Amino acid sequence: MRDFNDSDFAGFLVENSILSKTDAERALTASSRSNTSFERTIMELGLASETQLFAEIADWLDVPICQPDVLDRNLVRSYKLERGFLERVEAVPLYKNDAGEVVIATSDPRGQDALQSISFHLGLACTAAIATRSTIKASISALFDTGSSTDILAHGGEVDVLRLQALANDGPVISQVNDLIAEAVDARASDIHIEVLDASARVRIRVDGELRLHRQLNQSECATFISRLKIMGRMNISEKRRPQDGRARISVQGRNIDLRLATLPTQHGESMVVRVLDKAQIDLTWDALGYPLSRVAEIEEIINKPNGIFLVAGPVGSGKTTTLYTALSQINSDNRKIITVEDPIEYSIEGVSQVQVQPEIDMTFARALRAILRQDPNVVLIGEIRDEETAEIAVRAALLGRLVLSTVHTNDALSAIDRLIDLGVPPYLLGATLRGVLSQRLVRRICTTCGGSGCETCLSSGYKGRRVVSELMTVTDAGGREIAQMVDGSALSPQASIRNFDQMSDVASRLLAANETSLEEVAKLSAF
Repeated sequence: MRDFNDSDFAGFLVENSILSKTDAERALTASSRSNTSFERTIMELGLASETQLFAEIADWLDVPICQPDVLDRNLVRSYKLERGFLERVEAVPLYKNDAGEVVIATSDPRGQDALQSISFHLGLACTAAIATRSTIKASISALFDTGSSTDILAHGGEVDVLRLQALANDGPVISQVNDLIAEAVDARASDIHIEVLDASARVRIRVDGELRLHRQLNQSECATFISRLKIMGRMNISEKRRPQDGRARISVQGRNIDLRLATLPTQHGESMVVRVLDKAQIDLTWDALGYPLSRVAEIEEIINKPNGIFLVAGPVGSGKTTTLYTALSQINSDNRKIITVEDPIEYSIEGVSQVQVQPEIDMTFARALRAILRQDPNVVLIGEIRDEETAEIAVRAALLGRLVLSTVHTNDALSAIDRLIDLGVPPYLLGATLRGVLSQRLVRRICTTCGGSGCETCLSSGYKGRRVVSELMTVTDAGGREIAQMVDGSALSPQASIRNFDQMSDVASRLLAANETSLEEVAKLSAF
C-alpha cells in the first residue's frame, strides 16, 4: 500500500468529481487547523459519505475494500490478538485470500506500522486492504463479543438508556446515520421511515410520493438509529412512551439539509419519520411545478388582486404548500408586507415574516392571526384553515383589505366552498371575499431517459419527478352573488358563474396523451 498524501488525495477527489476544488481546499485547511485527519474532516463537513469516501481511498491506494461479512472468525480468533491493540490501531485481519495471504483491513490509510506489527506477530504473508471504521468496529465486536454486537437490550427487556446513548454517539453509528441521510438525499427522497416490526425493523424512503424499501435492520440497530436522530433533533432520548418532534440540520455534499423528526410509540417499539428538506432542490417557479402558461396567467391574476381569499385545495402530500410558496415568491416585493403563520415552517423565504404555530404555549393559528393583523400586512398566508375561528379571522382580514392565501383539505375546488360554510363562514361573506380555489394533485412523470422501462436515472421505477394536475375555479362577480345565496356547494353552476373552469380529469387526459405520465398515475386521481 503506497504512502497516503492529503494533497495528492485531494487532487484525486477533485479529478474524479467527488469534491469541488473549493471544497477540497476547505477540507485541507480545516484538517490542518483542527489536527484532524483529512478523510475524517471530509465526513464531518458532510462533503462525502463514509462508504463513498473509503471506496475512493481504496481506489487511490489500489487496494481492495472489505465488508464485515468476509470475516473468518475461527481463523482470526486462532491468531490470539488482543482487542485493545486492534481497536487502538484500527486494523484487523479478516481472512486468507486465494494466494494464501492474510488480508489485514485498516480504516487508517496511513497505518503502515500497524499492518507491519500485525504481520510480524502472525509470522505469515500478509496483504493490505481498506475498510470503513464501521466495518473495523463491527469485525472486532464479532471477534470478541459473546453476544450480538448490537445487542442493547438489558434489565429484563427495558432499554439501557445510558448504553443506548453511548452507542448513538459512537463514530460508526454517526457515520451510518449520516450515510442514510445522504443516500436519501441522493435518491431525491422527501421522507425517511424507520419502522420497528414484530421481529425486525426496516428503513423505507418516499421518492416521488411512493414508498420503497431501502434497507432491513434488526431491532437493536433500529433503536440506535432512532436514538442518534433524537440526539441530533435535541429530543429526549429516554422518552419512548409519548410522540416527540424535533428539528436538525446536516450538511450533505456541501449542501445544508433540514430535517423534521417525529417519533411514534407502536406496539413493537418506537418508530420515526424524518422529513428531508433539501433547499438546493427547491425551485419556486410555476414551470418547475409543471403549470402551463395559461394556468399561470389565471393564478397570477388572482394573487395580484389587493384583497380577497385564494385557496389551494387537495389531500396531504399534493404540493399545496409548495404552490403557495411559489405564489408568495411571485408577489414578494418591497412595497408589500407579507406575513405567514404555519405549522410547521417548511422553508424560509427572504423578505417574508414567518410565524411558527406553537400550541403548547397557546400560540394557535387564530391567536397568531389576530396578532398578525395588527402588524399592517398586505398579504397573509395561513398554513391551513382548519377551524371556525381561523376561518372567521381569514374572512375578516379579506374584508379589511388584505389578500389571504391558505389551504383546505377538500377533494375538488367546488367542495372548498362547502368546507368553509361548514366551518361557519356565512355564504354572503364568502361570496364577497372568495377570489378563487385551485385544486391540485401530483402525478409522477415518465422518465425521459428510459421512457418508463426503468433505468439507473429513475432508480428502476420508470418515473422521475412529479408535476401538478390542477383545476382552477375563478370566482366572478356573478359567481360571488350565487355563492352568497347558496346552501350546498354542489349547486354552484361552473358554466354560469366560474370563468375558465378546466376540470382536473381533462388536464390529466392531456398529459396522458402527451406521454408525460401513465394510465396508472391518472387512475390514482379517481381515488380522491
